[in-house]
Amino acid sequence: MNTVVKKITSFIIVLCMLSCSAFAFSDVDGASEAGKAITKMQNCGYIQGFGDGSFRPNGTLTRAEFVTIVNKMYGYTLDMENIFSDVKVGDWFYKDVLIAVQAGYIKGHDDGTFRPDDEITREQVCVMMNRILNVELIPFGTPITDEVSGWARESVEKLVSNRFFLLESGGKFRALQPITRGETCVALEKCIIDVPVKFESINLEEMIREELEKKLNNIIYIMENQIIPSYTYEVNNEIAGMILNSIKKYLNNPEYDYIPDAQATYEVYRKSGKASREFKDLIYKNMNIDEIVILFDFFYTPEIDGK
Repeated sequence: MNTVVKKITSFIIVLCMLSCSAFAFSDVDGASEAGKAITKMQNCGYIQGFGDGSFRPNGTLTRAEFVTIVNKMYGYTLDMENIFSDVKVGDWFYKDVLIAVQAGYIKGHDDGTFRPDDEITREQVCVMMNRILNVELIPFGTPITDEVSGWARESVEKLVSNRFFLLESGGKFRALQPITRGETCVALEKCIIDVPVKFESINLEEMIREELEKKLNNIIYIMENQIIPSYTYEVNNEIAGMILNSIKKYLNNPEYDYIPDAQATYEVYRKSGKASREFKDLIYKNMNIDEIVILFDFFYTPEIDGK
């Protein structure tokens, strides 16, 4: 069994037994309410941190980042024709925005824009979540005392009454303020349904091959549509192209020995200087941990590292 298949085998075994396991973020208290929600969201593969190992729970989210998380959570994949003037082919969020429109939880602004880079507000999150969940209003004692936009009030009240969000002292909700990354996880984590693990007889080798091909094809899609268009250093485009070439060769021929090409790719990467930080940061931002490990095998292997 070659290196890539060995790696994917370990992931399959972990998934079958415990779901996926994630690394703890350096700036998240795993024992707190927010920390538990962040950890669960991370373990399920719905969120990722930054290249320095942090999650930045007090940071904000853009509208594009939010729909990307939601699409992962609900497995939305069907897209539609672009209806927004500020969403262009080549944007890392292009497909996710169109998927979100097709799923019916975003509509954009009256001027035909989506404003993907705007910070998403707490009331906007409530509206999007309510379009997905369609929850009923439950009578709740404390009224919301601060400002809520008229178009969002019904959704905010429904989400608050169902305790996806809790009011703060004095009945404040802060509807117009940007939601933080931590607050987003606390709300969305409540949507995760825990399904007991059911062990069945499986053909492990067949499952490994199917899962490996799925992950490699997803890596190719992310690299070509989200990561490569975002690189500003030409050398990073070269490195990414070399990696993709090796992956495609491997998909066409599982017996392909990618180690020499991986070594050559790593040598280019090693000499890339400050461009290497951009290369890794965009990979960490756009891929799950198992995808990252598999990707790195095509340019950074134990054989190379130990030379």
